[in-house]
Amino acid sequence: MTRHASMADQLTALKAAVRRPGTPIEPVQTNWSTIAANDNSPEDLADKRIERRWSIRPTEDEIMREVRDGAVVLGKHVDDKGGQHTVTVAIGKLRFSDGSQKERAFAYGPEGKVVMYDAPMPVGAMLGTKDKQERMLGGDGAASSNTPYTVAYGGKFPSNVSRKKKPEPAEGDVVPEKPVKLSKEEMRAELAKAVANTARQPAVTYGQKGFPWQPAKLRDLFMGFEKGRKGETGSIAWQDISSHIVEREIWHETIAALSKDDGAVLAALDTAGSFADVGVAAGQSRLYADKKGGGKRKIKAVNDNIAEAYRKAIA
Repeated sequence: MTRHASMADQLTALKAAVRRPGTPIEPVQTNWSTIAANDNSPEDLADKRIERRWSIRPTEDEIMREVRDGAVVLGKHVDDKGGQHTVTVAIGKLRFSDGSQKERAFAYGPEGKVVMYDAPMPVGAMLGTKDKQERMLGGDGAASSNTPYTVAYGGKFPSNVSRKKKPEPAEGDVVPEKPVKLSKEEMRAELAKAVANTARQPAVTYGQKGFPWQPAKLRDLFMGFEKGRKGETGSIAWQDISSHIVEREIWHETIAALSKDDGAVLAALDTAGSFADVGVAAGQSRLYADKKGGGKRKIKAVNDNIAEAYRKAIA
């Protein structure tokens, strides 16, 4: 071990004091893993497909309900030879082709591109059916991310909340003017003016604890569960915040317990270029601090004093 390395190892308390937390906490950790899961090999994904919710309309239940309750409508079909045949063209709400209808469909064109065309519907084909992807599985639409919080706190889903349409003002009703939008500073001034002009303040009614009214996304109130793109932070882990606060309080108590000379040495470390500069900051002469080793001894003494004060602060 070199001489300078040995000296540095002896000043662990002094180095910790220089690097003590004194600024707002930095997001050094999140509640989520920020390691990207990019370990999927193409061979493993060759036969994999994205799960989707497939929409087929009408459904089997809808078809059976119309067959059971719907009225049957008959029509005529004329074949290529001119012969007429009686065919079913409707059962309740279900519609069927008599051979003369066409529907929009897709096919591959001459250059291999998908093109739209009018496809003739054969006799008896059901009309107006839908067979397409509704959405990818893994969520319940736009509000899916809010679902866990809504269920946990007994909230109402937007689709289950009854909304009443505001009635139109009747003839002769006084329609209030739209309020003028004020800035925060203007609203504070108006509130202060109203409080000053009110001799007796009204009683304050405290409501039940709850969420802010009509948040854009309920999930935004729980940033600890959020993770943005590329793994960036959603919220600082509560362990980091708690540790940072406690550590800052301990170091504040430690520095306050040091003497005036020790505090001067600690403050001089940011600009000192040698042991002599530290000794001069502590009140020593430059000759003594440099040639007699006074600066080095003073640094070691301050290191020991910081270590002792820190042990007392955490006791």
